[in-house]
Amino acid sequence: MIQAQIDQLLLYVAPQTDELVRGKEEYFAQTGGEVHEEDRAYESRMQAFFNWFLFDRKQADGATPVERFLREKGAELPGKDKDVLLGCTQSRLGLYEYRGTRGIFSRPKSGQVRVRDAVTGDDFDVTERRQMHGLEIGDLFEARLVPLDRTFHFSTSFTYHPREVGREIRREIKRRKKQGPVDARALCWELERMALQHEHFKNVNVEAIYNFETPFLSKRPRSAEVQQRG
Repeated sequence: MIQAQIDQLLLYVAPQTDELVRGKEEYFAQTGGEVHEEDRAYESRMQAFFNWFLFDRKQADGATPVERFLREKGAELPGKDKDVLLGCTQSRLGLYEYRGTRGIFSRPKSGQVRVRDAVTGDDFDVTERRQMHGLEIGDLFEARLVPLDRTFHFSTSFTYHPREVGREIRREIKRRKKQGPVDARALCWELERMALQHEHFKNVNVEAIYNFETPFLSKRPRSAEVQQRG
């Protein structure tokens, strides 16, 4: 459902070559580096970039591309397309725990799955008729939820994290929450960097890559970096 509207937006921004180049530089600098077509993570990383560029990145006029598209073209759009794009302006990037069709007091409706925000603990029922192959209860993944018709839908961007580091990720979230509000985007981008490193360094133990105390490829532990920034 959402892919068609994203394709519309990509056609709309395609002439903005300079903005797209700057956006790519900004995004990949924060998420571990650019990927190439031969990389296994290429498709998922490009989808994550496009979602951010279209829905989150404000340009010189203070508007995101989806906001500007609705302002300029909204009156011409079919109702369904307009509703999806309006939902995209309120999309919710986060790290989620897969709950499947489970529920203590209520279960998701037919055709829905439940996910739990790993930071806030909030549950969301997401309309998803495809089978989410390979996911087990408790698995963590980055996704973007788009509100539509009193439910949520997944956008096109997913980053999955290894099951064996779930405990370490949850521990880090608890540590950050003790210090104040957790920036969901910053957390997701940090985990995107780790996920990409995991793809590139298959011979390195996954726990060494998903290491928040001593980040992989960094010569200084986190405490030293914090002291230096302070």
